[in-house]
Amino acid sequence: MIGDFSMSEKKSIYEELGVDAKKEKVKKTFSGIINNECKGAFVNVIKDPFSPERYVTLHSDGDGSKFVQRLLHFFETGEEEIFQGMVDDAIAMNTSDIAAAGFVYETWLINDVLNIGLDPDLKEIIMTQVAIRLKELKKMYKAHGFRFQFLGGETADLPQQVKTAVFDVSIMAWVKEKHLIKGNIKDGDLIYGFASDGQANWENEGNSGIMSNGLTMARSCLMSSAYNTKYPMMLSNISGFFKGEFSVNDKLSELSGETVSNSLLSPTRQWPFVIIQLMSRLERKSALGMLHGIVINTGGGATKILNIGSDKNIEFYKSMPNPPAIFQLIKKVSGESWENMYETFNCGVGIDVIGENKQEFKDALAETSFSLKVKHYKLGHCRVKDEKTSEKNKLFLQSNYGKFVY
Repeated sequence: MIGDFSMSEKKSIYEELGVDAKKEKVKKTFSGIINNECKGAFVNVIKDPFSPERYVTLHSDGDGSKFVQRLLHFFETGEEEIFQGMVDDAIAMNTSDIAAAGFVYETWLINDVLNIGLDPDLKEIIMTQVAIRLKELKKMYKAHGFRFQFLGGETADLPQQVKTAVFDVSIMAWVKEKHLIKGNIKDGDLIYGFASDGQANWENEGNSGIMSNGLTMARSCLMSSAYNTKYPMMLSNISGFFKGEFSVNDKLSELSGETVSNSLLSPTRQWPFVIIQLMSRLERKSALGMLHGIVINTGGGATKILNIGSDKNIEFYKSMPNPPAIFQLIKKVSGESWENMYETFNCGVGIDVIGENKQEFKDALAETSFSLKVKHYKLGHCRVKDEKTSEKNKLFLQSNYGKFVY
């Protein structure tokens, strides 16, 4: 206990399913190899060797295990369009991360890799849907002011290595130093958040807010155990992976009549659309310097903020809004603790934005929220104890279900 806040070492269900949400071992293994010239920023960056006024990043991510839910959905419904969402998630998981470090104004170079072990007919369906959605997203990004170049990629048939498919994207981008968001968190900075659920003005339907993390756990606890025998190719090494009671087509009142599967497959919001508008509004107010950090709440969920300004000793204080229905359902069915839920899922806040306690900063947030129809919340504040200490950052998270420290 730290004051009224509790701290637990209990393993989460996510970890028991073999997922390393904190990625501590990964960080330790590669810490001495990675080049990074701005340790406080949200992604690793180096100075462009050919243009000293710019920084460059190279980033890779994908839609993760969410593809397995898409495949299950397709087998049960025959809806080929469901594979388009893998593009939304894989693109957003990359573009959002680099946008959080200010990479929004310069050209992006993007490619993809589809590793697949499915039969040729299904492979063709998937590739066709990927191409359709890539074309649509390119157009959408251009309309929001981005320069998006797709350079193709690789489609590899790997039936002996891959049971279903893995879809990943890589992105290379540049940023002028004046636009780089360095994670230079200051004592007294405010923390705001933008909602992961609802319907943004560019989205065709409402979003459950799930984004693209924690899907292994969500799928395991929600989807019917009957799928263990019906679709053995979707199982992990864990016996009886599917432990739930719901079928793909089950509609639940607590999900506003949406099916369980569609709620799990809600795409990760295209956060660069929010970030570029926020940055542009701040620039017009000559207040861009008031923006000190942006966090995309994917791996690590509501605790991802611990990664920002990692070269300092910061205490973050966040008071979370009530989680949307999909998280309430996962919690209820799984029996997971709320402490671990907030570390596994974003729980309704897709990004955190950190900046000065100034009216220009607050106005830009409110104007962006109103313009794009994405709710925003005042979450809390930051305390920087000693910028030269080697102690790790701490998060004090308050919710309707308890107070936790991470």
